[in-house]
Amino acid sequence: MDIESKIIDKFNEIKKLGFVKNNRPGNDGGVGNTFEDYLEVDENNQTEADFENFEVKSKRQFTKSYMSLYTKKPTHPENGDSYMRETFGVYDEEYPDIKVLRTSIYAHRWSLVYKKLNIKLNVDRDAKRIVFCVADLDFNVINEEIYWSFDDIYAGAKKLNDLFVVNAETKTLDGEEYYFYKDALVYIGFKGIDKFIELIEKGKVRYDNRLGIYRTGTKKGSPHNHGGGFRISPKDIHELYNNCIALN
Repeated sequence: MDIESKIIDKFNEIKKLGFVKNNRPGNDGGVGNTFEDYLEVDENNQTEADFENFEVKSKRQFTKSYMSLYTKKPTHPENGDSYMRETFGVYDEEYPDIKVLRTSIYAHRWSLVYKKLNIKLNVDRDAKRIVFCVADLDFNVINEEIYWSFDDIYAGAKKLNDLFVVNAETKTLDGEEYYFYKDALVYIGFKGIDKFIELIEKGKVRYDNRLGIYRTGTKKGSPHNHGGGFRISPKDIHELYNNCIALN
């Protein structure tokens, strides 16, 4: 059996289960984590693909939210996530001793962040890096220390060679969430790093900072790095791949 047939058969096997209980209550990623549990793959945000060389993504039915492609800390400076939090973040209202930084940053336009900074991505093809460019409210550039090298962008994108996006219908029974993995799209043949960089330049791939705080549990009140990373709108994923197979 070839790999494409194997992943299609596995999807149909899970679909036949109907609604399945969320295995990760209280986790924002429950819809994806639960599907990966049934695929019998380890939860990860690392550099290797999830299942049979396919990167697996799950989303709720009808959502138009941007989907994470992969997480990637900056190439420079060292501890770049902490640097961004402390340099550009704002103090949290509930935990005023800790800064948070939650942003969506694009290359084709500036983003106003906390009404005090303008931030965008600059793609520097000569230096082969993507720069986190920070300006004041008058668009005077004040910081260009943070960047991702093209080599690191390529290393993160390696897991995207083939992509499996699963769509889940949800319902709640007795306070518990359940998922029915209804349909899926199988994307085959990643077009490569040049296309990925091009979509960053066009603003179709963005970078999200997700530097928050643990609100519950044993780590409550301590900094939480959810993993800053590159994201794309579901409607634009096809631009990264040569072929797509729809499963219904």
